[in-house]
Amino acid sequence: MTRSKFLKLFRFNQVEIYYRLAAIQGFCSATKEYCPAGPPGPNGPRGNPGVKGDRGDTGFPGIPGPIGPRGYPGNTGEKGALGRPGLDGRDGVPGEPGFDGKPGRNGHDGMPGINGRPGDRGKDGRNGTDGLPGLTGPQGPPGPQGPAGIAGPRGRPGKPGNHGTPGIPGITAWKTRVNGSSELLIAPSIAGNTYGSSREPIIVYEGENIRLRCAASGIPKPHVEWRRTDGQLIYTGTYHAISISGESLNLTQINRVHMGSYQCVADNGVPPQANHTFNLEIHFPPLIKIRNQMVGAAIGNNAVLECEVEAFPESVRYWERADGRLLENGDKFRISNNEERIGYKSKMVLNITRITSHDFTMYHCISKNERGITKGAFTVYEIDPSLATPPPILDGSNVAVFGVQPPEIVSLEQLCPPPVQCEKCTTVKQVSKACTGSGFLFDLIYRWELSQYGNERYPGFPNRNLDCELYAVGKPVYHGYINMTYGSWMKDSLPANEAEGEKFWITNELEPNKLYEYDNKNVFRKSNASKVYTLDVPFQGNAHVVYNGSFYYQALRKPKIIRLFLNNETRMELNVSRLNVDNSNYLYTTEHNYMDFSVDDNGLWVIFPVPDANNTAVMKVDVSSMQIQYIWNISLDHHLVGEMFVVCGVLYAIDNVTDRNTRIRFALDLYNNRLLDINLSFTNPFRKTTMVGYNHKNKELYSWDKGNQLTYPIRYNEIGNFTIRDDKFEHGEFLST
Repeated sequence: MTRSKFLKLFRFNQVEIYYRLAAIQGFCSATKEYCPAGPPGPNGPRGNPGVKGDRGDTGFPGIPGPIGPRGYPGNTGEKGALGRPGLDGRDGVPGEPGFDGKPGRNGHDGMPGINGRPGDRGKDGRNGTDGLPGLTGPQGPPGPQGPAGIAGPRGRPGKPGNHGTPGIPGITAWKTRVNGSSELLIAPSIAGNTYGSSREPIIVYEGENIRLRCAASGIPKPHVEWRRTDGQLIYTGTYHAISISGESLNLTQINRVHMGSYQCVADNGVPPQANHTFNLEIHFPPLIKIRNQMVGAAIGNNAVLECEVEAFPESVRYWERADGRLLENGDKFRISNNEERIGYKSKMVLNITRITSHDFTMYHCISKNERGITKGAFTVYEIDPSLATPPPILDGSNVAVFGVQPPEIVSLEQLCPPPVQCEKCTTVKQVSKACTGSGFLFDLIYRWELSQYGNERYPGFPNRNLDCELYAVGKPVYHGYINMTYGSWMKDSLPANEAEGEKFWITNELEPNKLYEYDNKNVFRKSNASKVYTLDVPFQGNAHVVYNGSFYYQALRKPKIIRLFLNNETRMELNVSRLNVDNSNYLYTTEHNYMDFSVDDNGLWVIFPVPDANNTAVMKVDVSSMQIQYIWNISLDHHLVGEMFVVCGVLYAIDNVTDRNTRIRFALDLYNNRLLDINLSFTNPFRKTTMVGYNHKNKELYSWDKGNQLTYPIRYNEIGNFTIRDDKFEHGEFLST
């Protein structure tokens, strides 16, 4: 043992003995109050002196003592004696005398000059004659091009032309002679595209049966062959082939592997061939696979959790702890969703950084779409970093599966062996061609007019605080679920303090006199209301807002706007003239609201239907005085759109709120009275969106989709300095535009 280790051990033993002795002494002193001292015992004999111990090692030098105080100055010493005088110095040697200078010569004085006579004045000259114009010089080289001028305003698009009259289909035919007679050869054609086209997908649920049919005609009779456009195999039970012959393609007990585009090709040797494509979409609830449910980590390290998800339509994916807390992307939790090559597969990854003892618990990865919801489970446990145990090798054999497994792939013959026939085997999936609503886009864009609403004089509205234009809407982010078709959830976009900015508010369509307040997201997800407001004036609809500490809503069955101050529950009112609330002119295709409240950087906006017309009115309100600043009358039929909202003073309209994939194609700048050219993607994951609002503090759209509370991060360009806002897009996913 080295000397340093011995000293450390010795000092440790000394400290331990000291603390033990102190503990015994403390115990003894504490028992004096309860155990009186006994009589002193006799003195024992004196013990023999112990053996003298070995001399210890020299201790470490002590800490130097502090510097002493400065001493007082000593007494002045005696004056020294006078020294001896020094010797006289010697005289120096005198220098030689200098030379005499040479005297200068005298100057000569000159004679003064004679003044001259003034000269005679000359005669004035005559004016000269104008010269003849010279020849034009050669043209010089062109100068440099000047800077480009400011682009003029974009012209208004012209009206679309009318569709032409469809032509009569022609027939490609050839004549040939067979056995001395003339015969006509006709190229193949496919008639009656009953089951859709490549543009309109055929939607089938897993487990159903479908028969795709190509009725081909021609002379001679065409041969029909089926292929997948992606080159994959066609699965029909135990028989897998790259192509299948026959006019019908029977797919029984549809499985997700059947998803794709199928093309039938008809050929009879007479060019050209005929073909038709069927786009098959298979809808099924989410399925989650986890290859490692038990994840060990040491304190201070990271843990990575991975879920493999299969779902279509595309699901909303999120993470939560076992206590129900929703996990959000940030410094502690890093969340990513990686899409794979196959459209219905994705991977969810959660990285937990800087593990603490609080992080050792269960976690859930959750996937939810309109077909169902599936939850996978993990357990994060603590491991001892001192144990050099290698991590387990994952060979993929122990995979935990959550959700409904896909049905087994069987053929028509396996499902119904001949000659037995059953009704379910011959059931053909009927597909109707539904209009997507694109036809009325021309009505929205090319037939609109803008004017003032009514004949009143309005004070006007102040300059906008922010001028911007949307150019992307992100994918939805899940926040919670309440079993209500029509509901509203709100967050203050102009809170008075940080605590108010964390609050949420909920309204229930069945309780029009209640407003529920939640202090933060955790109590909101647990539906534990922190406060319940009882409204003296009940609300109408579900399109209200909370803004600057107040709740704005429409009074039940009245053309009146109510502002409720949440701090003292007092209120202000504003009447909206000529607004009918008699169930005759609801807003939008949802037909549930008469007023739609929206808030952006410029303040409060209210959208409502123009009475006795299909036009849309947009009102700007001064919230401090509850006075109308201006009302626009827009010849936009609000019955043709799903929802509207306002961002940076621009009115946006969503085409549809019941289609899973839709567009935002109408945008009207209310400040400049001009249309913006946009075409943005928007999704309704559960195909029943009944509320869309904008929160300019978080730069998000808030929506209520079949009871699911969702947010959509947005991107926009600031007009003037073209600044791109990417607040919510650092870790998000986005739709193509």
